Amino acid sequence: MALLLAILIGVAWGLAGNRLAAACGCRLASPGESIAVGVTLGMGINAWVMTALAFAGGLYPVTGWIVLALLYAVSWRQIPLCWRALRDLLRSRFRGVSRKQLPWLEAFGGAVLIVLLILAVTLAWAPPLRTDALVYHLAVPKAYLDHHGVVNLPNNMYSFFPLLFEMVYLFGLTFEVEGLPALLGVGQAVALAVGLATYYRRYLGGRYGWLVAAVFFSVPTFVEIAASAYVDLPLAGFVFFAFYAWDRWRETRHGFWFALMCGSAASAFATKLTGFMVLPLTVLGIVWVRRHGSAARALGEVAVFTLTALVFMAPWWARNLHYAGNPFVPLFMQMLGGQEQINWDPTRAMLMDRYVHMFGMGRGIVDFLLLPYNLTFHSEPHSLRFDGRLGLVYFLLIPAGVGVWMRRTARIGVLALMTAVLILVWFLYFQYIRFLAPALTFLSLLGVYGLETLVTCPAGRLRTAWNQMWMGLIALGLVFNTTLAAKTWWEKRPTAYLSGDESRDAYWTRNLPAYPMYRAMNTQAGADDRVLFIYMRNLGYLAQRDFLSDSIFEAHTMQSLLARADAGEDLFQQLQSLGVTHIMFDSNYVWGPDSTFTPEHQARLQRFLMNHAERIARNDSYALYRIVIN
Repeated sequence: MALLLAILIGVAWGLAGNRLAAACGCRLASPGESIAVGVTLGMGINAWVMTALAFAGGLYPVTGWIVLALLYAVSWRQIPLCWRALRDLLRSRFRGVSRKQLPWLEAFGGAVLIVLLILAVTLAWAPPLRTDALVYHLAVPKAYLDHHGVVNLPNNMYSFFPLLFEMVYLFGLTFEVEGLPALLGVGQAVALAVGLATYYRRYLGGRYGWLVAAVFFSVPTFVEIAASAYVDLPLAGFVFFAFYAWDRWRETRHGFWFALMCGSAASAFATKLTGFMVLPLTVLGIVWVRRHGSAARALGEVAVFTLTALVFMAPWWARNLHYAGNPFVPLFMQMLGGQEQINWDPTRAMLMDRYVHMFGMGRGIVDFLLLPYNLTFHSEPHSLRFDGRLGLVYFLLIPAGVGVWMRRTARIGVLALMTAVLILVWFLYFQYIRFLAPALTFLSLLGVYGLETLVTCPAGRLRTAWNQMWMGLIALGLVFNTTLAAKTWWEKRPTAYLSGDESRDAYWTRNLPAYPMYRAMNTQAGADDRVLFIYMRNLGYLAQRDFLSDSIFEAHTMQSLLARADAGEDLFQQLQSLGVTHIMFDSNYVWGPDSTFTPEHQARLQRFLMNHAERIARNDSYALYRIVIN
């Protein structure tokens, strides 16, 4: 059911996007463009419709079906056109290249993409597991749906971020079908893959296309987050399509492409705050296109783009102003305040910034030069070393830089500039592998372009042998990356759930050590109770009871209470004033070697639990206590 619904929704996005393009008088130039641009545009329309419904209080289980029906109702006339586009894309895979001339590495890349798609779809189809999805990418939309609209979540700092793409996941949640939100994320990734292939064939070369997408999506971390309801790949998609639309606008001067450029760049910012980096690049792109024309016209177009970005951010800033008194919370709290209204403050913001800067392997000049080596051979998931895996392929494509230089053009210069700026910003501020996705879309295009340049230029037998060996190494690199992604897939084993061998509870119990305690909380705490989390990872998507938690620094509330409590009665009164009836924690981080509690605070908490609480559930290092009067 989930996969069928995801396909129906993807088709609706494509139809709606093509309908809007036709209404604007723009004919999409190729089947790939029709699919990639149409789906991305339709997805954006869907996100805005859900945003409006969330702020209007119109979120109910039937909402999704009504929106889906409306998408089909306004665009059904596009069905024959889109069917022909899909058929033509599958038939004529390579413009200007016969099947006999089809490069074997391009065909191999297409096969790799199919394997990666199967891994991603089966992962997405199962219940979600990744922390950020359970903390806010899915947890916040779930809370909105439970309350039929936008709701204040003062204890979840992430809920004050812009949530444009979370509205797509919210749309999936309204159908109440397991796995559908994450499958919609996979659909966005497919649109990005088609877009990369389409752009390459249109502007850079005719022999490759799917290889570009295979290089990008073979990054093991990307396969996992594509299937996990994250927003890093949607951010990369919006950044890429902003550039795609800019290039088409530069070529055609059609207003549709200018509007799509503005909307995509603004969507990047409204999807993730790190998308801010695309805004000055878009302004620079507008000015560059109009460099020989009227300055007034250029200023007018920059003003239109600025207004578009403000409109896209306005709902989220208005929400923050209403709930926290600071439209930019959790930013600028030292100047604009907000700490009185939400469970966050400038001190923790500063500590979080320091924590983020701990990721990576340095920020000096030498560290920057060593990035290709360190990212390839030292990146590790769930660690400070980039928190993910890049794989081998980009390292093997380093010689392609020679080919890029040999056939450099103005367009290649712009692609190189985009890549360099995005990598530099990433290097200076947030060295997570998944945050590198926007830069790698452009690096993938450049890498395959350089590869095609070198392997197609006239050469002797020795050079031809070297090219074949190099392409063979790249193919092995794709295989290696795919095996890393398959290893993660095998550890989670989603097929056990999909085949019916495991229930949802059993799947979560096997993959999430904390889940049994969340299940105990959901069954043993009352509907009116409130649970204080201490190092429970704040997996709000799993919680069916009200809870109080601390973002990032997960013992902050309890540490603050203990610092003010001289006796157990004092702590009891403070917890009572917060409405807390239960305490749930991971003892490894309370009394273990990784504890952030002082010995004095540990002793106070231990006495309180002995005298004022009753343990009602325990699993491994996790415990759930009910607060009692005596």
